[in-house]
Amino acid sequence: MQIGIDSFSELRSTNFGGDSQNFCDREAIHLPGSIQPHGALLALAPDDLHVVHAAGDTAPLFGVPADRLPGTSVATLLSADRISKVRALLGPGRKLERPLHAFVLTTPEVNCSDAVAVDVVVHQASGLLVLEFDPRREAAPENSLALVQSMIRHVQRADGVQAFCNAVAEEVRAVTGFERVMVYRFASDSSGEVIAESRAAGIESFLGLRYPASDIPQQARALYLANWMRAIPDARYAPAPIVPAADPQTGQPLDLSQSVIRSVSPAHRLYLAHMGVVASMSLSIIQHGKLWGLIACHHGSPRYLPYRLREACEMFAEMASSQLEAKVGAEQLAARLRSTRIHEELVTRMSQESDLAEGLIRFHPNLLDFIPATGVGLWIDGHFTGIGVTPDAAQTEALIGWLGATSNEGIFHTDSLPLLYPPANAFADRASGLLALSLSKSPRDYVLWFRPEVVRTVTWAGNPHKPVGVGPGGEFLTPRRSFAAWQDSVRLHAEPWLVSEIEAGHRLRVSLLEVVLHRIDGIARERKSARLLQEQLMREVEFGLRRSQDVAQTLQEETRRRVSVEADLSQVLRRTVEDQEAERLRIARELHDTLGQSLTLLQLGFETIGQAAPDNADLQGRISGMKTLTADIGRQVNRLAWEIRPTALDDLGIQTAIQHLLDAWSEKAQVQFDLHMTLGDRRLPAAIETTLYRVLQEALTNIVRHAAATHVSVILRLTDQQVMMVVEDDGRGFVNPDVDRPPERLGLLGIRERLTLVGGSLEIESAPGKGTALYARIPL
Repeated sequence: MQIGIDSFSELRSTNFGGDSQNFCDREAIHLPGSIQPHGALLALAPDDLHVVHAAGDTAPLFGVPADRLPGTSVATLLSADRISKVRALLGPGRKLERPLHAFVLTTPEVNCSDAVAVDVVVHQASGLLVLEFDPRREAAPENSLALVQSMIRHVQRADGVQAFCNAVAEEVRAVTGFERVMVYRFASDSSGEVIAESRAAGIESFLGLRYPASDIPQQARALYLANWMRAIPDARYAPAPIVPAADPQTGQPLDLSQSVIRSVSPAHRLYLAHMGVVASMSLSIIQHGKLWGLIACHHGSPRYLPYRLREACEMFAEMASSQLEAKVGAEQLAARLRSTRIHEELVTRMSQESDLAEGLIRFHPNLLDFIPATGVGLWIDGHFTGIGVTPDAAQTEALIGWLGATSNEGIFHTDSLPLLYPPANAFADRASGLLALSLSKSPRDYVLWFRPEVVRTVTWAGNPHKPVGVGPGGEFLTPRRSFAAWQDSVRLHAEPWLVSEIEAGHRLRVSLLEVVLHRIDGIARERKSARLLQEQLMREVEFGLRRSQDVAQTLQEETRRRVSVEADLSQVLRRTVEDQEAERLRIARELHDTLGQSLTLLQLGFETIGQAAPDNADLQGRISGMKTLTADIGRQVNRLAWEIRPTALDDLGIQTAIQHLLDAWSEKAQVQFDLHMTLGDRRLPAAIETTLYRVLQEALTNIVRHAAATHVSVILRLTDQQVMMVVEDDGRGFVNPDVDRPPERLGLLGIRERLTLVGGSLEIESAPGKGTALYARIPL
C-alpha cells in the first residue's frame, strides 16, 4: 500500500541485506534523466537562449523531435513576445528557484491538428533556464485565488487538529476529483500513519495504516521540502529521455528537483501498479521548516489536472500548513495552561503542609492530576511513599540506585524502561514508562511517575518483514505485491511522555527545589536555636556538652545539604533563564525569518497571479485585498517577534532596545516616559544587557498594571565598577511589596532572581501616595 511517494516500505536491511536500504538512499531521484511523456521540456543557456537539453513530444509543439533540438536557438521556436515574457520573469539579479507560470501557448502557436492550450512553466536549474510545456486536458479554474480562498474558508472552521486534517482531505478530494485523498503524518521515529482520509464509494480505506521510516528516504524528504507538489497523471508511462543526458559544457545531468513533469523512480511506478493506482498527487505539509506530513491523492485511471489547479492546490497546502501549525500550537497551549493551574495549586499546598509527600499526593489535584500516569512515588530521605500502581519499596530503592549512577540530569524520562534497566522486566506491567525528577544530589531524593506496559498492535500496509525482489536486469528493487493490513505486537513500551508533560516536570522541579530550600532554612534556624541552648547547658553539665556536639554535627550536615541544594537551584534558575532567552530568540527569529519569508513569498505569489490576468479588475481587487491582509499579518508578526525578543538587543545594544521598549509602552499606556542614558557607545556583556532589559520590562509592567502612575523616569548610568538602572514613577506607592501589594510579589521576586544570576542587587524606595523608585545595580 503506497500513498504517492518516491520510495516504498520494503527497502529494509533486515530483509535484503544492507544493500536494499542503501540502494534506496543512494537513488538520485532528482536526476532521473527523463520526464513524464505527457509534457515537453527545453533547457536553455541563459546567455543566448540556445537549447542545451530537450525532452518529450516536441514535434506537435515545434515541428521538430526532441533529439534534433539541442543547439537550436529558442527564437526559432517561440515568438519574440513569448521570449520577452520569459526574460521579464527573470529580471535583474532574480533567480527562479521555484516553478513560475510564464504564459499559455495559444491555438495558432500549437502546430497540431487537435490544438490544445499548453501551460508553459519556467524555473532555473543546473545553471540553465528550464521551460516545461504542460498540455491542458481539462479546463483550468477561472479564478485560482478565489478557489484557494474558498478551500481555506471551508477547512479553517474545523475545531482541533484531527478535524482540520479530515476537512483538508475532504476539500482536496472535492476540488481535484481524486478517488482517495489521505493526510499522512510522520511520527517521532520517522515512521508514518494515515490519520485522515476521504474516499469515493467502493474505494478501499487506508485510514490508520502505518508505514516504516524507510518509505521515504532522505533524498525524497529533501525534495518534499524543496517542492511542495508532485503529480503523476498516468503512472503507466514510458519515460521520455532528456537529450543529451549530460550538459556538453559541464558534463552534469539536469537537476529536476523543481520540475513539474519530472519522471519518478521506476520502483515507485511498479509499486503503484501493484496497488492498481494509475494517477497520484502529493502535497507537502511543512511546519517549522520540517516535513510534518503529506496530502496524498490516488486515482484508478489517468488524471490530468491542469497546472493552474495544481498551483492552487500547492498554495492551499502552504496556507493549510500555517493553519495546522496554529491549531497544533493551540492544543499544546491548552495543555500547558492546565498543567500551570495544577502546578500553582501544588506549590501553594506544599508551602502549607509540614510533610512534603503529604502535600503532593494526599489531596486533589495531586501529582497524578498534574502529569497523567497510573502511579506516583516519592523517594525522600530514604523513605518511599506512593499512590496508584507502582513498584514496591525494594524495587524502587534499586531503581533509585540505578538512576543515581546513570542519570546526571535533573529529569529523566523513558517509555521503555525494561530495555534500559533489565530488572524492570519484573514490574513492566506497572512501570514500563518512567518520568523521574531529582530533588537533590546527596542523598538522591526523587519524584517518580510510572506508566504500565501497553501491548500495542501496529497495523502495517502489508507485511514489513517480507523480502523484496529485484527488478528486470537487477536495475532496481521491486516492492511487495500484497498490501493487505499486517499487524505487529510491540512489548515493553508505555504510552510516550509528551513534550508538554516533560516541560511541566521541569517547571515543577524548580518549584520543589525552592520549597526544599525554604524548609532547609527553617530546619537550620531551629538547629541554631538548639545549639545556643546546648552551649548554655554545656557550662553546667558534661551531658549538655555531648548533646551540643551532636547538634553541631547535625547542623553541619544540614548546612552541607543546603549548600548543595542552593547550588543546584542556582544552576537550574540560570539554565532556565538562558533557555528562556534562547527560546525567545529562536521563536523571534522563526517568526521574522521563516514566517516573514513565507508571507513575502505569498505576496510574490499574489503578484504572479495578478500578472497572469492584468485585465481582470475583479481579480486585481481581490489580489490587492489579499496583499493588504498579508502585509498586515507581516506587521503583526514583526510586532510579536519584537515583544518576544527584540532583535535590537542583540544587534544594536541595550540603549536602542530600551528606547524601542519605552516607545512601545508610550503608544499603549497613558504614561509619559523620560529616558536618560550615559553609556555612550559602549556595549555591555550580553548577559547583563539581557538582565537590564528584562528588569525594566517587568518594572514597567508592574507600574502600568498597579501603580496608576502618569510619569515614569528611567536612568541608565555606567561607572568603572558598575552599571545602575533607576526606574522611578509618581504612582500610588506602597509600604511593603510582600504585604501591601501581593500582585507584584512574584514580579519583584523574578527581578531579584535575574539580578542575582549576574551578581546584581535590587533596592526599592516607596511610600503611599509618593511613588516608587527601583534601583538595580550590577557590578562590572
